Amino acid sequence: MTTLDSYILKAFLRIFGLVMLVLVGIILIVDFVEHIDAFVDQGLTTKLVFIYYLYNLPAFIDMSLPMSTLLAVVFALGTLNRNYEIAATRACGISLFRLSRSLLLFGILLTVFQFLFQNFVVMPFNHKNKEMARQYIKPDRTPSVQREVIRQDLNGNIVVFGRYFPRQDRGAEVAIYTFNDSTLQQRSDYPRLYWVDSSQQWLYPAGVFRTFLEGAEVEFAALPDSGFAPLTLTPVDVEKDEIRPDEMNLFQLGQFIEKKRILGLNPHRWIADYHYKIAFVFTGFITIFLGISFALQGTRENLAPAVGKSIFALFIYYILIMGGKKVGNNLAFHPAYAVWFGNVILFVIGSLLFWRTAQR
Repeated sequence: MTTLDSYILKAFLRIFGLVMLVLVGIILIVDFVEHIDAFVDQGLTTKLVFIYYLYNLPAFIDMSLPMSTLLAVVFALGTLNRNYEIAATRACGISLFRLSRSLLLFGILLTVFQFLFQNFVVMPFNHKNKEMARQYIKPDRTPSVQREVIRQDLNGNIVVFGRYFPRQDRGAEVAIYTFNDSTLQQRSDYPRLYWVDSSQQWLYPAGVFRTFLEGAEVEFAALPDSGFAPLTLTPVDVEKDEIRPDEMNLFQLGQFIEKKRILGLNPHRWIADYHYKIAFVFTGFITIFLGISFALQGTRENLAPAVGKSIFALFIYYILIMGGKKVGNNLAFHPAYAVWFGNVILFVIGSLLFWRTAQR
């Protein structure tokens, strides 16, 4: 790293750390004010409140990263530009790309950091935070119905409850899948299952049994009019609160989507969430890319227009990427197109602005 790279990066990091600290503090205060009534109503101790916000801290940092990088770039380069330091380097024949090299490299490293931070810190802490919130702050009421409940019993079979009614200990549209080396061997379908306390088993009134043979042949057999399903699960096992898809990291979510595909369920919604998790980690690099152009355009004396443009651009980006996720959940085409649309648009705009700034 040359003296120029070190000088620019130090100016950026000083402001980046300060802005990050301020933003995290603001988010924490706003969240505390929003939840203070719940803390008091539930009688949470100071220790539990501290643990709650300790679990929240990685998410707050993750939320603050895009705005922190954008404002840090604008203020750092804007200040250097106002002091004619940028003009001096450009007069020496140093290109804008060379001038921005350290910041762009930092943006690439920040993307890698965000990916690792989100998957191995934010999501596990987020799961712990949600568990704590469900237990202490907003205790879950028993839902009347749960949909697409997927469990694995002690025999290794995959059990899918299309609908499960925890208050009645019964299931509807239940399928039991038996695999052998990832190959589906048998499938049992039950329109309804009822838990019988006296026998500690699941009673079915009717059902269909299928055996999958070689050559894509399927052999059907009707089950007796009533009997007990070959399940080792109990209602407690079915209702057990497992990690939810929106609390999974990228790798867990990928396995969850693949499992849904194997079981013939529609994973469309979670494919959109999968691509959203990938697309969002590029936010840091995109904001740095945009911030360089915003900081060096306009007048040297006033940074307000550059800050305003930066905040507006980030606001539009959030609308595009979060809106793309919602659109991807509901439309027939592959959700990746909708989710990545915001990244592509902002990158193209950033490239054009960077090129125009470099030509000045």
